[in-house]
Amino acid sequence: MAVGVNSTNSGLAFTNYMKDISETLNNQSKGRLLCKKSKPWTGSHLEWRVHTSRNGGIGPIDDGGQFQIPSKEGFVTAKAYRRALSGKVQITDMAMAAIKDDKNAAKGVVAATLEGCMDSMLKLENGLFFRDGTGTIAHVVADYATTTLEVDDSRMIWESAQYDLYTTGDVFRSTLPAVTSIASAPDAVATDDAVVTLSANADANMVIGDHIKWKGATSSNSVTGLKALIDDTAATFQNVAVGTYPKYSALVLANGGTARELTPALFRSALAGLKQKCGNESPSDGITCLASNWDAISFEEMYEGDLRLAPSDKVMGLAVTTFQSALGKVRLVTDCDMLMGTIFLADFSQIYRGVQLPLDWRRDGKSGPIFKRNDESAVVTATMLEIYDHYIMDRNTSARIDDLSNARVTVY
Repeated sequence: MAVGVNSTNSGLAFTNYMKDISETLNNQSKGRLLCKKSKPWTGSHLEWRVHTSRNGGIGPIDDGGQFQIPSKEGFVTAKAYRRALSGKVQITDMAMAAIKDDKNAAKGVVAATLEGCMDSMLKLENGLFFRDGTGTIAHVVADYATTTLEVDDSRMIWESAQYDLYTTGDVFRSTLPAVTSIASAPDAVATDDAVVTLSANADANMVIGDHIKWKGATSSNSVTGLKALIDDTAATFQNVAVGTYPKYSALVLANGGTARELTPALFRSALAGLKQKCGNESPSDGITCLASNWDAISFEEMYEGDLRLAPSDKVMGLAVTTFQSALGKVRLVTDCDMLMGTIFLADFSQIYRGVQLPLDWRRDGKSGPIFKRNDESAVVTATMLEIYDHYIMDRNTSARIDDLSNARVTVY
């Protein structure tokens, strides 16, 4: 059979390139929006006083009796400091000349590089916003000294970044080999944990429970997250010895590490305990209830038995994300980077973002260029920096529920 010209063999057709980029990365960042109170400041640190005890020199006396022994109000000094996040990009001069924002490129290399780095920085910031301020982003749940590693949470593990391995005592162990891939489906055999593939064998000394931190992150330089702000650990926090002054703590309802379901009784206990602890009619801005998307399922399931439908109903489920109870107003918020198995009941009127340098690219002067040339190599570099940290004033107006069970269907 003779072969004529067809659409495949003609060799005359050009490729039709579309100026689109398929986004597979979740770059949503909500933490910065939740923390509404941003306070610019200068100096060595922020300092205020915490009221720790009442004046006990009061009480009843008999007719003609002696007055009480004088006492006084107790105050201690609280302090908040600064943390820094940085980023750096590099582009060759040839790439800048060849890949411009025109019909011959999906996107200009400068815009793609700068915007991508800024989005990544915001994503990292959002992930750290919910965590404990040590730089820990995951824990080892299977001590494979191979190229396969199982962790309890892979959402802050990126194929492009590097990570350090620390012991449970917060001692540096080693730097992990590069991450090559992360399986989308949870490992059902290992209680829904995430399977991470490395470019080489991991540290043979690794054990279950080891901490995985962002490379270079330590307990002294990492941003303070909600799990540290809303906590009851008997340790010094913001310069206050919580063991000595336990009232300077948040209400935490834990279950000793054993996961349990979120029930209406447990949730109401947290609200009641919070209201009892702070003594106010309600927090000034209400309570923001923060949960992962998996834990938020429990809110729906708690009241499924009360759902009533009529033939005319077109929509089922919760119509609003705010509800009013006898224990105060609660606003439900989910976030894809929120800790799993934990719910924060946060009073954001008391949580601040102390900023010394807003996130931006570093320039020479106010209007100088972002990129700096290298006179040894044909490349230009740009760096960004942000100096800030989170702090909390009245800790007793926020609470936390730990050790909640959930069933996720993907590790993302």
